[in-house]
Formats: sequence, structure tokens, C-alpha cells
Amino acid sequence: MNPDPGAPRLDSAALVTDATGGVLLARSPDGDLRLPTSRTSAESGPRAAAVRAVRASTGLIPRLGGLLVCDWGGQGPGGAVRCVFDGGGISPAAARRRTGDTLFLAPDALARALAPVEARTVLDALRARREGRTVYTEHGRPPPVLAAMDRFGIVPAVQSGGVWEWREEPVPASLPVRQSWVWLFVPDGRVVVYVDVAGLLGLPGGTLEPQDGADAAAAAVREIREETNIAVTPPLYIGHVVDRGVGGPVVARVRMAALATAIGPATVDPATGTVHRRLLVPPGLVPELCGWGPAAGAQARAAVGAVARYGVRSEGVCEEVEDIPAEGLLPSRAGP
Repeated sequence: MNPDPGAPRLDSAALVTDATGGVLLARSPDGDLRLPTSRTSAESGPRAAAVRAVRASTGLIPRLGGLLVCDWGGQGPGGAVRCVFDGGGISPAAARRRTGDTLFLAPDALARALAPVEARTVLDALRARREGRTVYTEHGRPPPVLAAMDRFGIVPAVQSGGVWEWREEPVPASLPVRQSWVWLFVPDGRVVVYVDVAGLLGLPGGTLEPQDGADAAAAAVREIREETNIAVTPPLYIGHVVDRGVGGPVVARVRMAALATAIGPATVDPATGTVHRRLLVPPGLVPELCGWGPAAGAQARAAVGAVARYGVRSEGVCEEVEDIPAEGLLPSRAGP
């Protein structure tokens, strides 16, 4: 059977280090240094291909460990999925017996000697080995959502928000409003989200309580204060999602947008008795971090458009995900 010409090839490599921590590198056919790498054949799997790669490069047969890195490099010609396995350490005697055009290079020299994607892959493999886990990357970099999850302790989860239906018109009178959540911006165009002690992330906001008088904006302001201790401009309605539930009533969950005017110290949320971690996130990343999927992009755009009246930038937004300090932020960073 002929392979699909549009499918990426599958390559396998091995990370082998010497007693000083140097990384075993081999010359590719085009002369570049890289980890020993071989294409996976139809007769054997990726791990066997990594064994072949080391043997072809050194004349030696490794005892491979687990997968360290899986990198997706795109579709079509030139695209590849690359698996990097842990080849462990090489003994001094084995190192002296190796054949072929190989060398050991210290980790701090990789960036100067290797192509950028290859250098990042090798460093990712070294980090994965140290931490006892597998790293997933695309074109040599972790997707932004995975980088943020890893850095800020956000756990994987499957939640209901991805199937809610976005509507930008007013909530019909026949549809009860259950919650009010807020796209809360700071002047540099990023959005405030919080991470609870279980590692789950969301926009500030919550359920309408009796003291809110059925006022979604009042509920939003109260919930923002309780969850994040942030003062805001009057929230602007941007739409709602329809939650059809399972075995329960159909409800609306309102979405609003506002601008932070003061960010105080992190405080205990009276509803949970815990202190939430507060992050600044570029708006385009919020739907994926919240588990709402690409369809929520329209919601993000509506929120960005709503706060344009406050001079919040819509282009050139900082792409970094950043902690809000526990002590809060200066007014110049928190509001207009």
C-alpha cells in the first residue's frame, strides 16, 4: 500500500548522554548535527526505528527507555511526527567503541551548534528525562495552552462549556439566568482568569444569588470581588450561552465584559474558603484554557469589541501568560 502523500512521515530518535552530561549527536545526510534519527518503517514501530538510528550512527545497540518527546512538524512534504526515546547513558567503554560521524556536546552548547528546532527538542528531552515525563511539542515548541497549563498548575479536564450555544442577542424573557461570568480586561489587552486549588481555571463570576436581585451585572461585580478582589468598571453585557443541560432546565449563562480599575491583594474566597491564583491571559487563549473550544472565539471577539471604548488594545496584545502578584498590581497596570 502506498503511503498517503499528504501524511507526515514518522521519525524516531534517541537521547543518549555520556558521563559528563554531553548529548550524543550524529551528522544528518545534509550535514547538520542532530539526535540519531531514523524513519519508522511499515514493518516495525517507532521504538525499533530509534534503536536502528543509534546502531546506524554508532554501531552500538541501545536499551531504550520510554518516550521523552513527541513533536508534530506539520503535514505534507517535509512534515514529520518525531518521537524521541530515552537512550540513557553510555559507558566510557561503549563510547570508545562507537563508529560513524558522532560527537558529544554539552547542553549549554546546543543552541550554538544545532538548528533552533533541534536544539529545543534536545533540551525538551533532557528536561523530560529529569522530570520523569513526556513532553509534547509542535514545530519544537509546546502549544501555548500546554505551556500555560504546565507553568501554572492547570489540570486537564473535560467540562460542559464546550457544548453551550453562544448567542449575542439579549436573553429571552422565558430563559432563566443561572450565572454571570466576566471577561475582565487590563489595559494591555489581557484577561483576568483564576485557577482554584483543584487546578481548574475559569473567568471570574458565578451564580446569581438572592442579594443580587436578579441583576446579572450586580452578581458579576460581587463575584469578581469575592473571587479575585478586583474593582471594575460597570460590566457590559455581550451575550449569553444556552445550557440545555441533561435532565434539568434550559438556562442562560450570561457573559459580560469589564475593565479592571484596581487589583488588590489576593484574598480568601468566602464561597470556597481558599485563595485563588490569578492570571493574565491573552484573550485568544482563554477559550482553549477554559475548555470551550474554537467556537468560543466569537465570544472572545465580542468581549474585545466591548472594552474598546475604554481604550483597551485589540492588536499587539501581550502573548505572555503571567501571574498577578499576590500583593496586587499598581493602578497604572490595573486600570485606565
